[in-house]
Amino acid sequence: MIRALIMTLVLLVVLCVGGLYAAYGQIEPCRALAVERARTSVVPTGLAEPFTRMDTSQMASTECARGLLESWWGRIRRAL
Repeated sequence: MIRALIMTLVLLVVLCVGGLYAAYGQIEPCRALAVERARTSVVPTGLAEPFTRMDTSQMASTECARGLLESWWGRIRRAL
């Protein structure tokens, strides 16, 4: 029973990290947030990403993760 629970948690973590890497090419939340913000900006992604990366470089990892979650929830709300 404990073994199955641990394996489930490990699988969940692997899927989350794999999803981040597949979506953003990064697993670090601040860099992923910079890519997310660059993609949603009006400026072309290649030009916006260095500026969004500078913006997120001073943020804590938890703050970046929160920003990613808010961005994803915003997309879900707009889709509904």
